[in-house]
Amino acid sequence: MKVLRWILCAIGILVMGGEVCAADQVMLKLQYPEGRIARYKNKYRLDYFSDKAEMILREGSFTMQGYGEWRSREMVVEEGDSVKVTARVDKAGSQAILTGERLTYEQFPYTLDLLNDLSFAWGIAPGGQVGAFGPDFSAFKAKRKDMITDLRQVWMPGLAPVLPDQPVSVGDTWEGEQRIEVPFYDFDAGLEPSLVQFTSAYKLKKVKEQKGYRVVEIEEEREVHYRIWFHIEVLSLVIDGKGSGNAEWEIDIDRGLVLSHNMKIGLGLPQVRMAGDPKPIDDIKAEIELVFSRKLDKLEKE
Repeated sequence: MKVLRWILCAIGILVMGGEVCAADQVMLKLQYPEGRIARYKNKYRLDYFSDKAEMILREGSFTMQGYGEWRSREMVVEEGDSVKVTARVDKAGSQAILTGERLTYEQFPYTLDLLNDLSFAWGIAPGGQVGAFGPDFSAFKAKRKDMITDLRQVWMPGLAPVLPDQPVSVGDTWEGEQRIEVPFYDFDAGLEPSLVQFTSAYKLKKVKEQKGYRVVEIEEEREVHYRIWFHIEVLSLVIDGKGSGNAEWEIDIDRGLVLSHNMKIGLGLPQVRMAGDPKPIDDIKAEIELVFSRKLDKLEKE
């Protein structure tokens, strides 16, 4: 009977173009062999809308968009129960659009390219829990230390999903939580720490064969709480609110390697305050949307 099941599964793989039988259970664990080097492409978009334009520019409402991208060369420097990864940033850059007009470099020169050739480090467990994310250099080397906050608040939540302890089949679901709470860099106003918190419901959508490896697709629905910093030209805000969103993951489970991640979340009516002012802006109606993507560019060394 087992032989027949495998024969039928093999036929199904040929017919479905590489999809593995849904009844098969798989173990979802990340792997971090010491010395492995992977290159990733990372990109984000942060959109902000507010009905309080008069607090800075003009009466009425206004919008702001921030865009950023960078590549990272990520190397596992320790393995075991306490995994450490270091990542050197390169080809980084960002731009900003304020009330529909793109700001020039002269108007807003402080972009992600200031972090080129600098490295970050984090700890991560095989189950996907991320911790201790920070600069792998003395912060004074950064021309603006708050750029560290910029990068960390969008990059760290996109490194890995929380994975189940038991084998799962296609269609199975599980839950996970991540809480990332760290001080804001370069703020001295008694602010609460930066916070990114997810309560997630995951579902194993598909198991397929890809270039000789088993690859899983995972769907994620997120309830989130964000306390983040958003700075463009004359506007510097701390935004604190709850919302929801979704994400998709592709993971090579034979090598325990994240291949891609796409996320979109939104915060409705968050609390907003000017950076340096602990008092929220009264009666503000704001919305924020964050989109992030991460894709494996090249596995340089296994």
